[in-house]
Amino acid sequence: MIYYFSGTGNSRYVARELSGMTGEDLGFIPDIDAVGETAEGMSVGFVFPVYSWGVPPLVLDFISRLPDSFWNDVRRLQLPVWCVMTCGDEVALAPEMFEKSVRERGAEVESVWSVIMPNDYVLLPGFDVDPKDVERKKLHDAPARLREIGVGIAQHRKVVDVVRGSFPALKTRMIYPLFKRWGIFPDKWRVSSGCVGCGICAKSCPQKNIIMDEGRPRWGKKCCSCLACYHRCPRHCVEYGTKTKRKGQYFFCK
Repeated sequence: MIYYFSGTGNSRYVARELSGMTGEDLGFIPDIDAVGETAEGMSVGFVFPVYSWGVPPLVLDFISRLPDSFWNDVRRLQLPVWCVMTCGDEVALAPEMFEKSVRERGAEVESVWSVIMPNDYVLLPGFDVDPKDVERKKLHDAPARLREIGVGIAQHRKVVDVVRGSFPALKTRMIYPLFKRWGIFPDKWRVSSGCVGCGICAKSCPQKNIIMDEGRPRWGKKCCSCLACYHRCPRHCVEYGTKTKRKGQYFFCK
């Protein structure tokens, strides 16, 4: 089984490609009742984006809510646990964060991989989507990397094959906690006057956190900062306060 989370399509693409290579079924984390889950397939894989050099809180919560029976079966059946993280450039100590979350459930991680995909984070100054030539280069290189990972999973390689970047401890141990505390404010989401009430933002939200109220989107309190609503808006009308002014959009729908 491959459990995945994706907001702008990068991790969904990776999960689907690896599903085709491994024969494992796919499960979209926001749609799964974790407490009723059973371990199935030849392995247990997780695919998700890196958030502020760490694991998305939604993914950590999912791992913590999987029942003891699930992890008992993982151990009893000796199912390999692996992870593929998508990132714009680097993952810092996100692998250790993932490994710790699994170890706390009594299992060990066999392998962790990273795949560089186009940037989509736009909520802070200095962060924006990639220029189109960089985006195209990353998408061009991704299939070869995924084939390499697919072979590694099939061969049960015990590796942590990731791009960590500079100052990994600083980024994960200091910036990620700040992201969790201050980086997700649902009340900042709004739409500009150009909004036509198409509802694509609401349909795109994996948390079902957006409802249409008299033709206008209204955000609830369950935002996970995936940015699907922002990037999917066909008129570029979704805004996060003033932080997204003149920022670009990116969505991978393959």
